[in-house]
Amino acid sequence: MDVHLLKLIVLYERLSSRNSSRDEVYGELKRALAGAAGERRTADLLERELDLGSEFKIYRDLSLPYSGGYAQIDFLLLHARLISVLEVKNMVGEFHFDPVNFQFHRVIEGRVEGMRNPETQLHRAVKASEKFFGTKVHGTIVLSSRSGRVAAPPKLYPIVALDYLPFHLEGLVDPDMKLKLDDFEVLLRRSRGHYNIPDLLEKHKLTRESVEAGVRCLGCGRLSCAWIQRKWRCSNCRAVSSDAHEFALQEYAVLFGLELTTEFAYKWLGIHDKYVLYRLLEKLTVKSNKRGIRYIVENNRLVADHFKGIYS
Repeated sequence: MDVHLLKLIVLYERLSSRNSSRDEVYGELKRALAGAAGERRTADLLERELDLGSEFKIYRDLSLPYSGGYAQIDFLLLHARLISVLEVKNMVGEFHFDPVNFQFHRVIEGRVEGMRNPETQLHRAVKASEKFFGTKVHGTIVLSSRSGRVAAPPKLYPIVALDYLPFHLEGLVDPDMKLKLDDFEVLLRRSRGHYNIPDLLEKHKLTRESVEAGVRCLGCGRLSCAWIQRKWRCSNCRAVSSDAHEFALQEYAVLFGLELTTEFAYKWLGIHDKYVLYRLLEKLTVKSNKRGIRYIVENNRLVADHFKGIYS
């Protein structure tokens, strides 16, 4: 589960039903889940069937610098004789690309829906990649759902069904090209974390105070645990846990980062006694050289594994 999707899930789960932004966050979450499903199918197919004659690398969910901002890339394929960017769409309906104004709409159950143009998204990704790597980059729109049909094709880039994708990529290999993959991999490693997507809270005009604090019961899923008699006790389902705060700290890390102030830790965990708070944080955080600040030991797999069973 990629970090952006995980952050959307945690944010949605920690927004009150009364929060006016919750529906908007849910809409983005639904689109992200659909996209993630399509990307999983794409990754599985390429792993099974793509044969480029020699080693290749596939990177997912990259952000590269572009025009003072960033370009998001679903898939980047690196091979000695090919660099390709894939824009994966898990959509249904009939698709219409406007070759003049570069608008895009789909027709589904008789309704016409204007949407962001996948060709424009791909074009940004290709241009950003060409500048980043300093060489020619191919771009392809991939339809990962068999329930989509292209009525009017895009102008600048090919669009192919997922089943045909390995054959399409194999046909792009340039025998005259010879790239040094090791150099590109070093470049990508250096870029990690430097070009991030906009902050999710800022995007939805939310603050830390908008997000509900508390320790989640992993039995019923409610933020309903209280520290009573050295245990976390759920007021909803009566479950008892000794380490529920670990999950709550990882949710915090997904949303806000690893830096945790003592002041906010009291609120987030619902603890009032400083000695209790210290004991709970001792093994799960490390001290910093700044007074009143600790750093959470990251383990977002804990959160991803839990929510994967709910948002599969």
